[in-house]
Amino acid sequence: MVNRLKYHRVNNAKTQAEAAKAAGVTQPTYQRWETDRVEVPKAALAKLAKYFKATPAELLGTHPPLRAAFYDDSAPLDLQYYGEIAVHFMSGSEPLVLSISEAARISAYSQLHENRRFITFKDLGNRSVAIRREAISEFYFSSEAYDWYGPEEEHDNYKLGTPIQMPDTRDWDVIEAIYDEEIGAGDFTSDYPKEQVERVCKAIMITEEQWDKLVTDGHVKLEELETEKAARAADTAEILALAHTVTIQFSNGKRREIGYVDCNLFECWEQLEDEHHPYSDPEPGLIRLPYEGYHQTVFLNPEALDYVSFPTHKVEGGRVESYDDGLTDEGEIEAARDDAKTIKQPKAKKKPPTEKSGTK
Repeated sequence: MVNRLKYHRVNNAKTQAEAAKAAGVTQPTYQRWETDRVEVPKAALAKLAKYFKATPAELLGTHPPLRAAFYDDSAPLDLQYYGEIAVHFMSGSEPLVLSISEAARISAYSQLHENRRFITFKDLGNRSVAIRREAISEFYFSSEAYDWYGPEEEHDNYKLGTPIQMPDTRDWDVIEAIYDEEIGAGDFTSDYPKEQVERVCKAIMITEEQWDKLVTDGHVKLEELETEKAARAADTAEILALAHTVTIQFSNGKRREIGYVDCNLFECWEQLEDEHHPYSDPEPGLIRLPYEGYHQTVFLNPEALDYVSFPTHKVEGGRVESYDDGLTDEGEIEAARDDAKTIKQPKAKKKPPTEKSGTK
């Protein structure tokens, strides 16, 4: 499994040369660590953990999975479950209903008071959503689920867009690998620890052994087994789609789902997310989505959109790559030319001997 060194380095706005210096090695050596070609020595890992203000487990991506905390104020805001939002559109198109964190609630609530072109946030199930502000007719916040709360006439019409509350992008990398294997694209899950793959599989699907036990224990009637299997298979397919699908809903009620994306989705997301508001002007022109580069590219008219939804783990991965492109310095280039040169840390100065009591 590829480690998280690049993720933490980019988040700290450090170049490979700077990280290498902190670890006491050459830039090419550090680069091999970052691309997982060689194991990171424990001593160097400890130095990097201190430098990046993280733990060794976080740098290696081996820390416990991040989970949504339900009504737990002690959890980080981005993991605290707030409830759900229901967004209705001027066009009368299908409402968008998402489970969100407390951090997403705060962000969306604030943006709704500003003159932004798009309201952007992520839900607890791998959806990064950009909603066109002028397309909104109603934006409901509810700390409870919308099967009981929200506009009464909509209870039976809502379709929850967050089928599973799994906020850890590492788990969605695994889900994408599971999907790739299901469509016969190759062996991908072997890139991840076996226990992680097994845990994610249990969360998104029911195995034949589990079905047998459900029937044996009387939880599922034998005559209803095939119906239940079909329903759960549909749920699994919906979850798998969230790992690779870009969803576009237009204001004419039509929806387009792009199931194969081979581009940097952060660069597409960045066109919608105006993080410098109110000091920047709205982005002019059409929104470019080169989802298969030269072969397949679409330009979207922002005024024709209700919303666009991207897989969060792909947006985050693209963000790291984009920011990393701007973190190359001359020292890094020079270091790459000379792999034999070792960057030595300055030795600590010896302290003078302590005078004993009673001596001058």
